[in-house]
Amino acid sequence: MVLLEYASCFSSDYVIKYTVDINFNKVEKVVDGRIKQILQSRLNKFDGKSKEAFKDIQRGDKVIRWYEDECLSKPIKSARCYTGLSAVVPVKKDENGNNIGYVKPGNNHHIAIYSDSEGNKQEHICTFWHAVERKKFGLPLIIRNTNEVWDIIQQKPEGTFPEEFLEKLPSPNLNLELSMQQNEMFVLGMAQEEVSNSISNGGFKAISDKLYRVQKLGSSDYNFRHHLETEIVNDENAKLSKRFLRIASISGLSSLNPIKIKIDCIGNIIV
Repeated sequence: MVLLEYASCFSSDYVIKYTVDINFNKVEKVVDGRIKQILQSRLNKFDGKSKEAFKDIQRGDKVIRWYEDECLSKPIKSARCYTGLSAVVPVKKDENGNNIGYVKPGNNHHIAIYSDSEGNKQEHICTFWHAVERKKFGLPLIIRNTNEVWDIIQQKPEGTFPEEFLEKLPSPNLNLELSMQQNEMFVLGMAQEEVSNSISNGGFKAISDKLYRVQKLGSSDYNFRHHLETEIVNDENAKLSKRFLRIASISGLSSLNPIKIKIDCIGNIIV
């Protein structure tokens, strides 16, 4: 007998346990090969319809479960399935400090553009999960002056903030230039003075022509759609007519001089 002293991990996969019921639709992602075979066989009997395959069955005066109908020696009430996730956040540890619970961070809450003391701009992405954590720890969701936040952190007792949380904060000595969230409205391609004059003179048509909604955000991938567009069309015609703008860099965004605007409760434009 050879003692196994070490092993190599070629890939990491995250799994979630799902209840096997009429809404179960992840047979192809089931981890256990034997359970996967049983579930697939059951589905095949009902033309792939899970609402029929995994529902209770009336047999005379008796209601039986689907696995009883299959005469299984043990019930299958749930199944672990691959998630395909590559970015998860640990939220629970065991008594030895090992991660045993994870959560999917979700989509991006906002993207912030900061400038350093030399005027260089840099992007910072905040996920929905990290935004929730910021709120939990009493920090602003959108951080305007990073030094103020780090001063607050340093005044707290050591261990107040988990290292995983601190690593996701923007660095010190940065000031917020711009923040973007999905569905916020921006005027793109107009100078600040032009926007102010248009508002003062009632020239809302000029603003309307340049007014865009944030549709989707990713790292160096900012997608805007004209506010009058009702369909999500990303073809070349939409790009040429500027009904859809996809900007792939901070410099590209800066060249359009993005100006965030809001509408108050009586319909006035607020810059």
